[in-house]
Amino acid sequence: MASKKRKIEEVEDADESPPKKKTLKVDDHKSMEANGVAHVEIDEGLYSRQLYVLGHDAMRQMATCNVLISGVGGLGVEVAKNVILSGVRSVTLHDQDVCAYSDLSSQFYLAESDIGKNRAQACARKLAELNDYVQTSFYDGPLTIEYLKKFQVVVLTCSTQEEQLRVSDLAHASGIALIVADTKGLFGQIFCDFGENFKVVDQTGENPVSAMIASISQDTEGIVTCIDDSRHGLEDGDYVTFSEVQGMEELNGCPPRKIKVLGPYTLSIGDTTKYSKYIRGGVISQVKMPKILNFLPMRKSLLSPEYLITDFAKMDNLATTHLAFATLHHYKAKKQCLPKPWNE
Repeated sequence: MASKKRKIEEVEDADESPPKKKTLKVDDHKSMEANGVAHVEIDEGLYSRQLYVLGHDAMRQMATCNVLISGVGGLGVEVAKNVILSGVRSVTLHDQDVCAYSDLSSQFYLAESDIGKNRAQACARKLAELNDYVQTSFYDGPLTIEYLKKFQVVVLTCSTQEEQLRVSDLAHASGIALIVADTKGLFGQIFCDFGENFKVVDQTGENPVSAMIASISQDTEGIVTCIDDSRHGLEDGDYVTFSEVQGMEELNGCPPRKIKVLGPYTLSIGDTTKYSKYIRGGVISQVKMPKILNFLPMRKSLLSPEYLITDFAKMDNLATTHLAFATLHHYKAKKQCLPKPWNE
């Protein structure tokens, strides 16, 4: 199939009275890399909820991110909808399949009039209307390494395992974040490879905890005791800093210190023998420390998968589900189709 790529642009309706909604026009795609982003302005009115959760730094990073979503079936269009609404720089919809009647059961941006059309091209217009700030385009060519290097994030849905492994190898070697997602009936599968030395700024997403201080000992272990009605809520290995301490002022605004939890009201912060004697008051506050993660490429993860457990009552099901998806990929590669229901 010949490669096509188009840019979705907005133009005003010619009829000025009465005013109408904006319509969409498909025009030739121009390279987004030519438009450098020196400073990204965030529409705080549009993204107010996201800003509260993610913060300005994360939103600015998202606003410079180019995302490729391959496979615009039911799952792919849901991913595309949410990514476009989130406010990334650009989203490219990729698909080499044409719309069939079966797509209409879950792809909510396709209609009977789209039967026989390329799925990415058919729904690109409606998806582009979701967010004027996001450049939305479609592409129906092969995913070559030269093409993939244009993106910071690649999402694969509706892809064969051979395609997943090929793209995974290319993405891992090029430092491109890869997400592979699939659904089959009531079962779903997701694989993430964010490369090596991936920095996680906040491991939990929870607000940092703090507690009022009752006393701080002056010894090699430096035991901090919180007031009786204020559990500190910290865990071994957490980092903390201090404020409003009277007497042991050296701790106020100190660099993050690693702690060892001794109980719900006590913890150790290390050597405090050289500090002034504690008098009264103070607040101990948790400091979120970044963590570096190293992800394995898909080829290695398939041989030794590490499961993310969310329901401990179904721990034994994870390996079976993983095997079932692998078997379906093997069946489709051999038969060129998926088995029908109740096919032994």
